[in-house]
Amino acid sequence: MTNANKTDWKIPLALLAISAIPFAAGIARLAGLAGNQVISSANARFVAAPFPIVLHILSASLFSILGAFQFSSGIRQRSPTWHRVSGRLVVASGIFAAVSGLWMTVTYPIPPELQGGLLYAVRAFVSAAMLLSIYCAVAAITRRDIAAHRAWMIRAYALGQGAGMQVVVFLPWMLLIGKPNILQRDVLMSLAWLINLLVAEMAIQRWSPRNQTIYKGTV
Repeated sequence: MTNANKTDWKIPLALLAISAIPFAAGIARLAGLAGNQVISSANARFVAAPFPIVLHILSASLFSILGAFQFSSGIRQRSPTWHRVSGRLVVASGIFAAVSGLWMTVTYPIPPELQGGLLYAVRAFVSAAMLLSIYCAVAAITRRDIAAHRAWMIRAYALGQGAGMQVVVFLPWMLLIGKPNILQRDVLMSLAWLINLLVAEMAIQRWSPRNQTIYKGTV
């Protein structure tokens, strides 16, 4: 593998690494729902209404994992058909992930120790913003505005990767300070989305001058 190929794979591999823990947690959640798990305040809402969480886990996992490969310019250039087909799957799974996330936020009776008012508002905003970003990305590609399409999909992916960054944010806090209270938990989880969006905007600005070159002939 050449140095260029190694560099091209760094971003997808990093994104897959961030997705690994939420993916594993999702699989464990699905296994628990399929078995005879002990019902507690933390999982009672999932047992009572499993469809939204099952839909969210499956769609968010597909969005995070398949979406990571969209960041490889090598794949886009070598396999434009794969990029287009997988891109449609990413869009569809992103829509389902955002809708199911909003569904759970609004309808699930989440215990106060797991979600305060701040986190409720942020989750609702993130779901709506993710849907808007995907819509803008699709609208941009229909008018062949490649730069705008790429920018909006990066934003959508950043919003969809909240769970992965939350692990990164929570781990140092838990190790150094301990279990956060309700407000601290809300702030830390919200901070994860903010970090993702800041990184996304930095990436958009960095890649903007070469958008047309990277994507030429791949859409």
